[in-house]
Amino acid sequence: MKPLHHYEGIKVERVIRAREDMHGFQRKAKRFLMDNPMSALFIDLGMGKTIICLTLIVDLINRGWKGKALVIAPLRVAKATWPDEIDEWEHLEGLPYTLIRAEDDDDDIREQYEAVYKPRYAKERWYGETPADAAKFARAKANPVRQEAKEAKRIAQTLEDTQLHIINIERIEWLVDFWAKRWKTHREKWPYDTILIDESSKFGVHNTLRFKALKRVLPRVKRLHELTASPASEGYMKLFAMTYLMDQGERLGRNITAYRKRHWDQNPYTKAWKLKRGHDEKIANKIADIVMTLRADDYRDVLKVQKWLPLKRPVKLSSEHMAIYRRFEDTMFLNFDTHEIEALNGGALVNKLLQFTAGAVYDESKKIVAIHNEKIEALRELKEELGDEPLMVCYWFKSSLDRLKKAFPKAVVMDKAGKCIKPWNEGKIEMLLINPGSAAHGLNMQKGPGHDVAFFDLVWSRELYEQVIGRVARQGQRQLVRVHHLLVLGSADELVYDTLRDKGEGQERLFRFIRAMQRRIEKRKDDGQLRPPVPANDWERSERRVA
Repeated sequence: MKPLHHYEGIKVERVIRAREDMHGFQRKAKRFLMDNPMSALFIDLGMGKTIICLTLIVDLINRGWKGKALVIAPLRVAKATWPDEIDEWEHLEGLPYTLIRAEDDDDDIREQYEAVYKPRYAKERWYGETPADAAKFARAKANPVRQEAKEAKRIAQTLEDTQLHIINIERIEWLVDFWAKRWKTHREKWPYDTILIDESSKFGVHNTLRFKALKRVLPRVKRLHELTASPASEGYMKLFAMTYLMDQGERLGRNITAYRKRHWDQNPYTKAWKLKRGHDEKIANKIADIVMTLRADDYRDVLKVQKWLPLKRPVKLSSEHMAIYRRFEDTMFLNFDTHEIEALNGGALVNKLLQFTAGAVYDESKKIVAIHNEKIEALRELKEELGDEPLMVCYWFKSSLDRLKKAFPKAVVMDKAGKCIKPWNEGKIEMLLINPGSAAHGLNMQKGPGHDVAFFDLVWSRELYEQVIGRVARQGQRQLVRVHHLLVLGSADELVYDTLRDKGEGQERLFRFIRAMQRRIEKRKDDGQLRPPVPANDWERSERRVA
């Protein structure tokens, strides 16, 4: 046992694991990354992508690498998961890192803010202002000071001379711009020759600012590794941008237009893109040599994880409410009590239909119009069936959160800092309310008795869907995870559910194609038809091999 730093007044101790405790597939994945400087791991949740990559960094340092590495990850993962992993492994002990992060509630930031806010507030009150106006004037004076303090802190962290820096995805444009300005003033170039992108599917859209920012620094990057469990959860379109970051267009082309023309057909009326028949396998074959897939199902005996069980929990609306739903669906107008609500387009209509099935719809002024409590009652029945067993409830709409909190006063809402993870793992929370959009990544919630997940609101994103389930269905979970879907029969709920299933099946095809291609590559190696990858100096770009 090794004592860690005090956390909120509590001295935490943690079991230290050794390199020998790594699974064989984790060591194999590390060797793959070492041999392929521009590559990706399509790895299931809970299979240890963080320790794989940190071990890679340590081994690079041991080989004499003198460069700098940058980890780009979702905010909570950057703040907790990567630093925590360094504390948990013996061979990572002493690995220096810097977390580039500055937030309003940091002690030093808050201290500078309050040094301006408090005297200004007192002065405004002395002038006779009301508490509300005094606070408004004080905030106006203190907010610029806080922003300057946060900027100064981020700059100081960025300039720290450690070999590993960690930053959240939303800050990558800031970081690239900072070093671009630094070059003009101090002649200092982009310092990171190694980049690891956690949840790399967030860089799957070619025209986003974050993708364009990373594209600017690619000429100075000699090693880049992408990590995701959901590379094709939204279809194969995102694979273009993700692959481009690794090979600058070598495999799927240098621009999205050519990629679409080669592999997709476009509906002339809806403008929607549809993958050509058989081209899912063609795309997989093109990227197979730089991608390694690791699926939990293939290592279930080693991981001791059972596959989660999807369960439908039908919810039936009254004939009156169903008639109102049908009229809303047909006319795009909802007349309920004294409220008249219009859906301006098809997308808005589907969104409001999902709100309807949840039990409340927003009107034109963003006020909640309550319609029914059928899902609330269905959830109450489920909780009664589970008894004292913990239940994680996923919501999407704020209206759903408000109604769930009212219906279940003892329910705990997932906080931004993740402080409720510990009591959840200790079985002290009977119902946890969680939003997949803000809490899908970086939460290890598999260590306690909780193994039931209920979707009060369904989400369109297969990635968020899988990620939030993966908080409990991961290594260390001893029970079968049951996923309960509250579905209003004959409604948009079933449409979303079927769409999620289709996306999941498409992603599974990608994984199967890549594994089959890799087997063919290995066979050609064994037959002497392919040279093994060149293990060049790890601080220099090695020649990339194309099968």
